[in-house]
Amino acid sequence: METIRIDCEPNIKSKIVEFLNNFSSNDYKIIKEDASFMNDKKKLEATLEKMANGTAEFYSLDELDHYLEKTISKYEDKN
Repeated sequence: METIRIDCEPNIKSKIVEFLNNFSSNDYKIIKEDASFMNDKKKLEATLEKMANGTAEFYSLDELDHYLEKTISKYEDKN
């Protein structure tokens, strides 16, 4: 088999996939190129699911500020 890479607009992608459906799935294979993107996407989808079902933990800006100050001071002390 040979490999080609196509960078296209979203509205064209559906037409390309529709065209590929005219062939046997044995004749072609869609290859996902970026494993790190897919990994990040899964993590974000899991986070979104937690937000949707109410199990996500949220922090206020004050809590974030306290956490960041604590983290920064830990590294400042090492210098």
